[in-house]
Amino acid sequence: MCDGLVKSLVELAVAAVALSTPVPELLAYIEYLPIAIRHQLFHELSNFRLREMEVAWQTDAQTETPEPCDGFDPDAGDQFLFDRETLRVWELRMNSTRLGYDSTSIQSTAAAQGRRRSYRHIFWEHQFRTLLKLRTPLNSSSCIDMLSDCRDLFVDVVEVLKVHGREVCEDNVELLLALRRLRRLEVHHPEQQNTCWESMKLLMQQHPNLSEMGFFHGKLSNEQLALIRRTLTQPEPTLDKNLVDTVLNNCSRITTLELVSVKIRPEGYRQLVALVSEMTQLIQLRLSNTITDFDTKLLVDAAFRGPKVQRLFLEHNELEDDAFAGLVKVQTPLALRHLRLTDNAVSPITLGAICSASMDGVLNLERLDLTNNVEIGDPGIHALTPMLASPSVDSVAALTHLDVRGCSFGLEGATNLLLALGDNKKLTHLNIAQNFLDTNARVIARHLSSLSDDVLGT
Repeated sequence: MCDGLVKSLVELAVAAVALSTPVPELLAYIEYLPIAIRHQLFHELSNFRLREMEVAWQTDAQTETPEPCDGFDPDAGDQFLFDRETLRVWELRMNSTRLGYDSTSIQSTAAAQGRRRSYRHIFWEHQFRTLLKLRTPLNSSSCIDMLSDCRDLFVDVVEVLKVHGREVCEDNVELLLALRRLRRLEVHHPEQQNTCWESMKLLMQQHPNLSEMGFFHGKLSNEQLALIRRTLTQPEPTLDKNLVDTVLNNCSRITTLELVSVKIRPEGYRQLVALVSEMTQLIQLRLSNTITDFDTKLLVDAAFRGPKVQRLFLEHNELEDDAFAGLVKVQTPLALRHLRLTDNAVSPITLGAICSASMDGVLNLERLDLTNNVEIGDPGIHALTPMLASPSVDSVAALTHLDVRGCSFGLEGATNLLLALGDNKKLTHLNIAQNFLDTNARVIARHLSSLSDDVLGT
């Protein structure tokens, strides 16, 4: 009973300290506390007080040499341990509150390439979104403005941000520009008001680290697409050459462009084709459920020929073979490494063109996603197998990921795949699910496993 009473008193003391002790005082003594007490204190601190402590700790760590203390790791350093301990708190809080923030939605983006997302970033990106929504519009009676007073807590932690189109406005643009680590901006339901687009233009031109822009759901007018094109490819007329160079340099940082479920008109489509053709810094282009109503050959040709385009995602566009007819005319090697054609209508004709371009060294794909192209069938798999059986020796990259789920092939297509992969030492990931394999699936799985347990993943 005595031990339980002492424990309760300790808990009460920690809770009181977490509630009212000024953050600078906490910071002065936190490293000397036993690990268990320190962890308990972190869990008792409010979101904003814990984040305030993190910011202050990071600031001090830049100017001071950490001293050995409880939990000090000479190899990792005190800063690393503090960061790791608080990161665990954000993970627990994020999971317990169920923020509704889908972190998996950005895993295929350039921002997420080759690295995991931090729980701290995801948590505070959601907090920023919530507070931005509460302060928009700023002059309304229901406005709650907390961001102006605490924006220093966000400037180094928000990297990926999803906003409603109306929130990219004159009242908020300074807050968005202050987010020093912001690299990806997703604008959902783009606003139609000109004032919002002036703010959007300012953001694209002046943010020093913004590299990914995406527009999701809703519509983009002809004028808005023309503005995006001018902003990302052409400097504003000015007599100040240094200003022109600065604007061009900042716009050249935007290397990823995404339009998802966005309605555009014919003139807007022409602006989009011109934008893709002129945006020479473009590395990743995603057009999903956006270009179904147009003759897409010009756009696909422009995307394929982009001097730096490495990732091209064209899912849910009902693309047919004529969209890729220009591929057979290309003679110089393309920069493209990842091609995603999920949920389209390509047939063996397109797969034959992809195979020929790969065999000739024009295409050097590392990832090819053909999921849910039901016109492929057994003939399409047969058209693709030469590049799998005999990868080009002159290619600068090798196909490592192939996804042919739901492509309507059966035993014949699967057999052709098995034969083609017999001597292929490059492919590491293959997905053939949701096809017509029936009782043959187990036999095929055993053969795939026998190719190489540590090389090929299915």
